[in-house]
Amino acid sequence: MATQDTNKKPLYKPGVIGLTLVLLAILAAISGPVGVRMHWWGFTTAVNIMKWAAWFGLGASLLCLSGLVAARPGGPRRGFLPALAGVLIVSGLALYLQMWKEAKVKAPPISDITTNPANPPTFWNIPNSRVYGGFENETWQEEYYPYVKPLILPLPAARAYDLALALVKKRGWKLWDPSREDLHIEATDRTFWFGFRDDVIIHITPLGANRSRVDMRSTSRSGGSSSDAGTNARRIRDFLEDLRNAAQRARKRSP
Repeated sequence: MATQDTNKKPLYKPGVIGLTLVLLAILAAISGPVGVRMHWWGFTTAVNIMKWAAWFGLGASLLCLSGLVAARPGGPRRGFLPALAGVLIVSGLALYLQMWKEAKVKAPPISDITTNPANPPTFWNIPNSRVYGGFENETWQEEYYPYVKPLILPLPAARAYDLALALVKKRGWKLWDPSREDLHIEATDRTFWFGFRDDVIIHITPLGANRSRVDMRSTSRSGGSSSDAGTNARRIRDFLEDLRNAAQRARKRSP
């Protein structure tokens, strides 16, 4: 009986319309980075699309907010859940865009990170002619990314190379003629949303028979002096952490 009474209540259409508009705003926001990946437009256009989509979504959320009141549980109309969904979706979108904006603003104006600023690994195979930014780049990196340091492994250099190469393949990075003889790996990764190409070097140096040093460099191919919002530093941190864990597992398996 209660279900029948609920179904007889008139639907509060502005709340449902608001949810529909919110979903359209989400699609518009997603189209920004998708367009960059498909080479339809540039980064600036994509950012503007995302910004206007966010404003459109916020406007649509006002309709959803009205639905929370007009179609509240126990009220004379139905449509509370669509209105609530619209508000939650817009809140998530706004939070993500704000976090992304803050990351861009707070990060230093560099997009070339390495574990060895004094002697950064150089590209042998990738068509990336970027020269490390020197003292200024090193100063920014030390202040904002002090955790980016070489990784010392209690493994022979050849074994460390094999583990590093396996991790690169697992991540799906594009490899460029890796050399086990030179203990040198070059690869290209693409950022999740915009598909920007970031080039990576992993170079391993033997430290005796059973120890090795892993240096890494990650640089945005088209970054220039702009900020990468910490993407390259995080890539190095995450990769070396996974490599450390892989080395620990390898040592436990060895007799």
